Amino acid sequence: MATAQQSVPNPPWPSHCPLRLGLVVDQSDSMAAKFGEVREAASNVVDALRDKRSEISIIGFGTDAEVIRSDVDTSDDDARHQLKDQIDGLSAHDGDDSATNWEAALLAAKEFRLDVAVLVTDGFPNVYGSPPTQGEDQAIAAATAAANQLKQNGTRLTGVGIELDETGARNLESITGPGRGDDYFVTDTAGLLRQLYKIVASSCGVPLAALPQPEPPDFPWTEVVLGALGALALIGAVAYGPHRRRGAATTAPAPAGAGGAIAKDGRIDHSDLTRRLRGIRPDEQNTDATKDRP
Repeated sequence: MATAQQSVPNPPWPSHCPLRLGLVVDQSDSMAAKFGEVREAASNVVDALRDKRSEISIIGFGTDAEVIRSDVDTSDDDARHQLKDQIDGLSAHDGDDSATNWEAALLAAKEFRLDVAVLVTDGFPNVYGSPPTQGEDQAIAAATAAANQLKQNGTRLTGVGIELDETGARNLESITGPGRGDDYFVTDTAGLLRQLYKIVASSCGVPLAALPQPEPPDFPWTEVVLGALGALALIGAVAYGPHRRRGAATTAPAPAGAGGAIAKDGRIDHSDLTRRLRGIRPDEQNTDATKDRP
């Protein structure tokens, strides 16, 4: 049985920006069903700091920890977009690297002397040490010791637990502090982005509404338009053949559903084209549930 560790008090919120923030992301196999939302939320948190010269580090962990990227200046457009691309490439682990090692993750975060470290997890560490050793009680004790080192260095540690039961919530409390809604948070995947935005707002000492909203994804208009024009040209050529054989004087117009609607002035309706490329008919409403946004 592991010896119980006394948690060191959490430092206060820094309440300033620029900020040195670390996102510590659980990639264990139990996170697989949640990881699409985790990727999106993590990427959007990078945007939340883009109006200041803040620095962000991303640490992923399963059985061991890995620094994905460190000290990225979020005000640098190129660096920020490269980091978001790397986040988009992350996934949950399987096989030998699919366990949950909070201790390794927190020790990796300690190296960057962060203002705030945010642990995003499902709350159930089960390995510790190097080489990793199985043991749930020992894993909690080791993670608490690592968290104490982090907090003693001045880093505020906050945990965001996704879809936790009370045992998982107590695990987060043991490494962060007793304040649910302050030291640690429990949410579902739909509320993850808003919760992370609230943490950034508290870290910077500003209202939630003062943070930049997530950047919209780039849509490849050039490729879309060129492809649509090519499709229209092909359809026109195919339609012209039968009319020519019948001696028709005019060419049949392209069908309205072929690559985009055609307005009376002959231009392409790009909004209709976008819907079609996404597999949605113009007369259909998008019934997907909207994602939680701050």
